[in-house]
Amino acid sequence: MLILQIEERKESLYAKLEGKLTRKETYQVEHYLIPYIVKNNVKNFVCDCKKLKKIDIDGKYALLKTKVVLKKQKGEFLLCDVKESIKKELIGYRMRIQ
Repeated sequence: MLILQIEERKESLYAKLEGKLTRKETYQVEHYLIPYIVKNNVKNFVCDCKKLKKIDIDGKYALLKTKVVLKKQKGEFLLCDVKESIKKELIGYRMRIQ
């Protein structure tokens, strides 16, 4: 199960991911988060992954789709507080991780 909390400040969108980002849970990212980013013309997206426990290939692609949408809008994408095990999973996806 994935819990997605979103907060908007000025032109930035902050999201907290909690739980697992797997095939079942990517629906929230693809059908709620990405359309929200496009509709509201979000320029900066910061995703807190501190409580993210697991990510699979579909979860990685959902994050990559989000990054691509932001790049098209000339925005920035940042993942923060990413666990070491998940960082290893994201190698090769050219994600900006802090």
